[in-house]
Amino acid sequence: MRTFRLDVAYDGTAFHGWQRQPGLRTVQGELERQLSEVLEEDVKTVGAGRTDTGVHAHGQVASFQSATRLPARALPHRLERGLGDDVRVTAASEAMSDFDARRSARARRYRYRLLDAEDVLWGRFAWCPRQRFDGAALADATRGLEGEHDFSAFRASGGAPTSPRCHMLSIGWERWEAGWRLELAADHFLYHMVRNIVGTALAASRTSDPHAAMRAVLESRERSRGGETAPPQGLSLEEVRYA
Repeated sequence: MRTFRLDVAYDGTAFHGWQRQPGLRTVQGELERQLSEVLEEDVKTVGAGRTDTGVHAHGQVASFQSATRLPARALPHRLERGLGDDVRVTAASEAMSDFDARRSARARRYRYRLLDAEDVLWGRFAWCPRQRFDGAALADATRGLEGEHDFSAFRASGGAPTSPRCHMLSIGWERWEAGWRLELAADHFLYHMVRNIVGTALAASRTSDPHAAMRAVLESRERSRGGETAPPQGLSLEEVRYA
């Protein structure tokens, strides 16, 4: 058996998330359906990130094993024919036999986009909060999250059990053409963690001391102390790191 790595990009708007679910259109389900058809065998994939309904990806990674003799470089073109317009395999390669897209990952990088105002073009890929916000105050709110912390206060219920201690490798806000975006990378993320950080940062940014307000939520370890969960359309999985 050979082990393959696929780099995958998708517009998550019409998908019920990454993970296969009976009777629902998911990215993993569509990918496995087309792989099984092209390779003429039952294929099961492993995804590096289990993105939720409506969440996008530029840098999702999937792995699978197959007995096919087809060269890896042929897969993107072969798969494109049967996949919808909202998902693409951007690269394919043969990997070491023990490569697992999820377990082999060392870090993931996400991006969340905020809009200054409603935008007909960007509305599928960014969120416009009801209240105006200040980018400098958002940056002040999140500057204390870098490093290793217990992120329980930003963890939604219902996710897979995993340690709440995450090592935030980098986090920061920057201006983009239609608003502000948050870039953050960590060794692992908790369920809805990025979206809860965004919602809480917005709430903290409207206080007299955004940094202290955000720090108080972090140290409380209580989700009830945080802000609202930002909607999914602003979130994108940008990169999975393996070394």
